[in-house]
Amino acid sequence: MPRLPIAVSVLLAAVLGLGRTAAHDVESAPEFPKGATWLQSGPLRFSDLKGRVVVVHFWTFGCVNCRRNYHVYKEWLRKYADGKLTVVGVHSPETREEADVERVRAKAKENGLSFPILIDNDLAVWNAWRVRYWPSIFLVDKKGVVRYYWEGELHPEKQADKRFADHIDELLSEAG
Repeated sequence: MPRLPIAVSVLLAAVLGLGRTAAHDVESAPEFPKGATWLQSGPLRFSDLKGRVVVVHFWTFGCVNCRRNYHVYKEWLRKYADGKLTVVGVHSPETREEADVERVRAKAKENGLSFPILIDNDLAVWNAWRVRYWPSIFLVDKKGVVRYYWEGELHPEKQADKRFADHIDELLSEAG
């Protein structure tokens, strides 16, 4: 039986709540490419992040839905400052203007985004993770396995941000 893309398998589970991968669809997080351009950090690799819970969010600075999630990422960085959480932004542009690395750097600074940002101008990371929409957020456990997924805004009024934070807490409490 063919495996569904990460996004599709967990999106199906999202009908019951926050997306979760099914046991038969568990996949290791695709590794970040060597030689990629990184802002606000040196290159990161999942092989070096073992033992940490990782939030990987795909965004582009021109996307209003992406901007509406910024406060959530900043809150997680504050809440988990002493924990073993890493937030990684993968900037995958939708337009040619959004591919300007200096504009990405300026927009990150302007919006107070302090997490590492991988520049994905050729959408190679986007394709490796089988992303379909901006924003998309993946939660990777301490062993490097994609466990949860969300497409779109983390609507506080629907408590999606809280449910995702609960999943972060769950993964942080697991042995790694």
